[in-house]
Amino acid sequence: MSLKVGIAGRRGTCFAPALHTHADAELVALCDIDAGRLQEDADKYEVPLRFTDFSEMLEAVDAVVVATPMQIHAAQSIEALNAGKHVLSEVTACVSLDECERLVHAARESSGMYMMSENYCYLKDNVLVREMARRGMFGDPYYGEGEYVHDVKFLHHNPDGSPTWRYYWQVGQNGNTYPTHSLGPVMQWIQAVDPADRVHSVSCMGSGRHTDPEHPHDDTTITLVKLRSGRLIRLRLDMMSNRPHLADFYSLQGTHGVYEASRIPGQPGMVWVGENPPPGPTPDVHREWRPLSDFEDLLPGEWRNPPKEALEAGHGGGDYFVIRDFIEAALGRRPNPIDVHTAVEWTAVGLCSQVSIQNGGAPVAMPSFH
Repeated sequence: MSLKVGIAGRRGTCFAPALHTHADAELVALCDIDAGRLQEDADKYEVPLRFTDFSEMLEAVDAVVVATPMQIHAAQSIEALNAGKHVLSEVTACVSLDECERLVHAARESSGMYMMSENYCYLKDNVLVREMARRGMFGDPYYGEGEYVHDVKFLHHNPDGSPTWRYYWQVGQNGNTYPTHSLGPVMQWIQAVDPADRVHSVSCMGSGRHTDPEHPHDDTTITLVKLRSGRLIRLRLDMMSNRPHLADFYSLQGTHGVYEASRIPGQPGMVWVGENPPPGPTPDVHREWRPLSDFEDLLPGEWRNPPKEALEAGHGGGDYFVIRDFIEAALGRRPNPIDVHTAVEWTAVGLCSQVSIQNGGAPVAMPSFH
C-alpha cells in the first residue's frame, strides 16, 4: 500500500525529498495560503496537486504533514483525524490545555494515526545517547538538562513592521512557550530505562525582560520538570538574548556516568561512564572523559550506514528518519515513536509553565488527558 501524502505549510517542504524516496509514500499535494509561494514550491518539488484550502486538500490524501504556524496545529490535526487521515504535526502539538484534551479525543476516535514531529529526538547525538541509556551505560538516569537558546528577534515582525504569529504565540506570553525540542530527547533517554515514567509537575521562573522589552516574554526562563519517579529535568528557553545560537545543548546524569553536549560549535559532546568503585577504600578505578563519537558503533544500523537521502536531509538527517518512522507507523509496521499522549504531555509542560510563572514559580500538576 502506498500512502498519498499532502503537506500544509512551507516548513513541511523539508520533508519532500524524504517522501519522494520512500517506496510506500507519494507526495501528491501541497497547501499554502500564499498562492505564489505555493506554485513555486510545488514546481520545485514536482508536486501535482496544489491547494490554498486545507479542507479541500484532505479529500485528496491519506496522510497530512501539518507544518503551519503553531496556533493552528491542533485545529488542523483534529480536522484531519476526524476525516480519518494520518497526521504528522510539527511542534508544539497545541497552544492550550483544552486543545490537548480535544486532540487526544480526536486521535482516539480516528482511524488515522497521530504522530508529533519532534525532530530533535532524531539528531544523531541524541539517538546515540538514547541507545547508550537503553544499554544501561549511564546506570539509572535521575537528572537531565535541555536548552533551546536561539536569538530569533528578527522573526517577531514582518518586513513592514507588522507582527508575525511568533509575536503572539512564542513571545507574546511568558513561560516556556517552545519546550519540546529541549524536553523530548531527555524524556526519551529516561524512558529508555524506565518506560513508565511520566511528568508529574512543572515549575517555571524567569530572568525578567532586558533585551527586547516590547514583549512580555522573559529573556530566559528556567523550567523544572518533576517526574513521577522523583527524577528531575531542567529546561532553559531563551529566544531574546544577544548571544550565539545554542539550540541543542543537553546533559544526562546517571548513577554510572554522565553525558554533556558541547556549548561551543565544532567541539564534541563528551561522555564519562564506567563501573563505579565498590564501597570502602577507593581502588584504582580510572575513568576519563571521552568524545561521544567513540561510541558510534552503538548506533542503530540505519544510522551507522544511512542512505544518501538521509545524509542530505535537514537536522542532521533527522528529517529523513522522522518521515521514515511516520510512514512505517501509519502502515502498522512499527510502533508510533511520538504518539498523541506523548505529544500532549511534552506540549503541556510548556503550557503548565505559563501558569507557574504567573504564580511565582509555584508547581503546577500535569493534567491527565483522557
